[in-house]
Amino acid sequence: MLMATARKPQNTFRIAWQSALAASLCLGLPAGLVFWLAILQHVKPNPIVEKLAFVLLQHAQSDLIGALIGAFLWGIFLSRISGYLNWWLLVAASMLGIYFGRRLFWIVYVWIHYDFSEVPPHISLAIHLVGQILSVTFFTGLTHGLLLRSWRAAITLTLATSLISVLAATVTYIILDQLGLHIGGGNFVMPKVAAVCTMVSAILGGMVLGVEFTRLARENLVGDSNR
Repeated sequence: MLMATARKPQNTFRIAWQSALAASLCLGLPAGLVFWLAILQHVKPNPIVEKLAFVLLQHAQSDLIGALIGAFLWGIFLSRISGYLNWWLLVAASMLGIYFGRRLFWIVYVWIHYDFSEVPPHISLAIHLVGQILSVTFFTGLTHGLLLRSWRAAITLTLATSLISVLAATVTYIILDQLGLHIGGGNFVMPKVAAVCTMVSAILGGMVLGVEFTRLARENLVGDSNR
């Protein structure tokens, strides 16, 4: 069955800012939720926030469930943004990408079993952040591309999403370090850096994914209609 998209004129700017906004709420916020809660608790202590942060830190499945809920919402929003009518397929692709990306990162991490005790804190955090962002965005781009039943789309979305996301996180990390937010220097720097890097990565990665998915979906529709 051919995938269904709405035949509407493409407004790249609209798609870009809507994808960025949706990604910040659906992908960036859940991915860095524990960091934002830690920051909030540090600024204004609250027993509810403290309990929620504790649950997320102690139970990895709670964190994963939150990320999958965000992926579910991202699929719905991207369907509306892109005009791709089979929203349930986008939901499935988004949730599978997030799930396998997060699982693969920790599988590789345990398999390598590298001892980070001798690694400077700022290097260790950078490796963890970039590694998880790369794994999640790689699989998310891949599942969205495979949904279009095109290897070209799969390769394009995988590379574009993961490269932009990793680059955004790396550049943001360096900028924050230059601004004085040095990991290991106290003042609750680690969660601040992790939260901001994760959010910036999600926003730019989501924006690229939304724009490219919409473009490739419409190209595939035109190609199918001309056969």
